[in-house]
Amino acid sequence: MKRILISQRVDIIADYGERRDTLDQRWASFLRETRALPFPVPNDYQSILEILKTAPPDGILLTGGNNPVKYGGNAPERDEIDALLIDYAVTYKVPLIGVCRGMQSIILYFGGSLKKTDGHIAVRHPVNGQLNQIVNSYHGLAPDIVPPCLEVIAYSKDGLVESVKHPSLPIMAIMWHPEREKEFNKDDIELFRNIWNRKADII
Repeated sequence: MKRILISQRVDIIADYGERRDTLDQRWASFLRETRALPFPVPNDYQSILEILKTAPPDGILLTGGNNPVKYGGNAPERDEIDALLIDYAVTYKVPLIGVCRGMQSIILYFGGSLKKTDGHIAVRHPVNGQLNQIVNSYHGLAPDIVPPCLEVIAYSKDGLVESVKHPSLPIMAIMWHPEREKEFNKDDIELFRNIWNRKADII
């Protein structure tokens, strides 16, 4: 089983004055299907540095939740941690997958931009390209300018970028949530397995 560092969203609990790191429990079940185990990491920069130094991962998963601060988000620690984990993955060629906000972070890291979109929250729709399937959608931001170093591998019917990959590094990202399916999609499982195993052709 692969050891995967998995990022967490920030939930702000005003009544307790707390900023909590949280993770959907379904991620554990989904990752087991991909022959991987989740190791949730805190949104604390120094802690992440120590984790990466003392226990290098087999892969990294950037999950959803919290818009980037540049686009109205209120969790700057997530921006910081996502950038740190992406930088580590690029530097050491560690397999990296971004999901929803995780994909947005990858787009921004490589110099791209995002835009607001309508009709993509709590709906299902097809994606087409190198990937062809019906997916869920829970995002109000979508890629606008895709960096030239990333290849678009799936679009929605209305022309939004739904998935990208890096041509030479084991990096891939999707805008849908495979963990939120009642029955996990076999195509999603295979996609994740291919990245964890550093397959050159992930499709």
